[in-house]
This record gives sequence, C-alpha cells and structure tokens, in this order.
Amino acid sequence: MKTKKHYTMKELSALVDMTARNIRFYIQEGIVDKPHGQNKGAYYTEIHLQQLLTVKKYKDAGVSLERIAQIIHEDASPKVDYKIRPGNIEVISRIHLMEGLELTINPERSGLTQEDIRKLSRTILESIETMKKEKNNG
Repeated sequence: MKTKKHYTMKELSALVDMTARNIRFYIQEGIVDKPHGQNKGAYYTEIHLQQLLTVKKYKDAGVSLERIAQIIHEDASPKVDYKIRPGNIEVISRIHLMEGLELTINPERSGLTQEDIRKLSRTILESIETMKKEKNNG
C-alpha cells in the first residue's frame, strides 16, 4: 500500500528551493492549491510539490504567472485531445545526440520526468554507439 507523503512548509520550501513567502504568494494568487488543514496543522502533498516545480520551471522559462496558473489547472482537469492553438506556449526539451540527430520532447505532454528523459537519452546514445561499433566491425 502506498502512503501519501505530507510536507510542512519548511520541507516543501527546501524541496523546491523557494521561500515560504513565495509559496504563500502562489497559493494566495490561486496558482498553487491551498494546503490541507490550517495554521500549524497545515500540510502539503505531492500535488503541491508538483505544482510548485511546474511554477519554477515555467517561471525560469519566462512564462507569465497567469499562463502558469492556466497550465497547472489544465493539468488538473481531465485530458482531452491536445490541440495547438494560437498563443499556446510550450516548453520543449531539445537534446543534441550527435551531428544531425536531435531528440525533441515536450515533458508536459509526454508525461516524462526529467529523470525519464535523461534515461531515454542515455539509452539512445548507447544504441548509437552500438550501431557505430557494429558498422565498423561489419
């Protein structure tokens, strides 16, 4: 049975490398969900952690807080066919594997974590090396 992890404000702040003041601001603005419980009994969950990591990622990419809020709350709603519309902003990971070969990933749409993407990149690079060795030996 999987137990849900609960975080205090201090723990959450350390995990996302963000001040408690900033976290409270994002909650007050409705970008991040309110904590469970109140006052000293308030706690945060994995959902809060993911929301704050999303805020940080898009804020670092220069996306407005208004759009970040939309992205977070779109993620919470049921998924429908993804349609690219004028004005959509996407953060894309582009990984140069070798001359003429790149891997382009939209982490939000793919559902892959950064660790998944690193693992995928390593696997592809290993496959490329194997192919080169086979080519040279054959």
